Amino acid sequence: MAAKYTVNEVEERTQVPSSTLRQWERRYGFPMPARSESGYRLYSDLDLEQISSMKRYIEDGVPASRAAALVKNAQRNSSVQTSCEDLAAALVEALVDLDEAKADSLLSEAYALHPIEKVLVEIIRPVMFELGERWHNAEINTTTEHFASSYIQGKMRGLFSLGGSSQFGPVVIVACAPKDQHELGALMLAILLRRKGYRVYFVGANTPIEDLKLMANEVDPRVVMISASLADSVTMLFEASEILAQLAPIVIFGGAAFDEQPGLAKELGGEYLSADLLKAVGLLADLVNEKEAGA
Repeated sequence: MAAKYTVNEVEERTQVPSSTLRQWERRYGFPMPARSESGYRLYSDLDLEQISSMKRYIEDGVPASRAAALVKNAQRNSSVQTSCEDLAAALVEALVDLDEAKADSLLSEAYALHPIEKVLVEIIRPVMFELGERWHNAEINTTTEHFASSYIQGKMRGLFSLGGSSQFGPVVIVACAPKDQHELGALMLAILLRRKGYRVYFVGANTPIEDLKLMANEVDPRVVMISASLADSVTMLFEASEILAQLAPIVIFGGAAFDEQPGLAKELGGEYLSADLLKAVGLLADLVNEKEAGA
């Protein structure tokens, strides 16, 4: 995994002081950054995730030496479970058992083995689908499902923050339609876009279109992406169609409602990309480039 972050960038993204990072390196042999030709420390995405895991353990009251051992042990044990399918299955069971420490360990292992993009698409998405199926079939209760969703949501928000914010990329607003509380898919898309260099504003669930227009007026986005899972949400989008046309040069619609009926996006004056998150990111880049070429 390529080392690309300076110590100052790591400090900004993780909120761990550079002096603490050097202390951990001396005392615990962790993290182990690469060095640039000039001798400066350079950290990878895996380093950032492990530093954040270390910080979370300490904030939860785990002694620093024990926290470092837990983080390093997750990496050493990564050969035990290598496939995304195995990791996803184990993560489901950890969450069903309300075992947060085990879930943390499995996610650390996942980040050690796989690119973040693969973790999102091949581990997090299947885990949430499986948990939803178990809840629907009354195999787990509502509180367990809420615990698991809250846990994953928190990890994804942390990952979004770790990605930093580009000051120069195209501005994108990612929001969920009115009445729509299902924000995880939109949040994962926001993470992927941020990692591609877009300047992403993630608004979250149940966003009034009038308020979205106010934000668009302020940040002047190149793209606005709206996710909707519910028929009621789509109805409310049609009621606000005049405002939607004023949001940005490119307006994208996605989510379960549009996955089932992609043609609705055109009726609303926008575009539908794909239910596949990685494909959607690639198609968006093509759209942005086409708009720039035609400008």
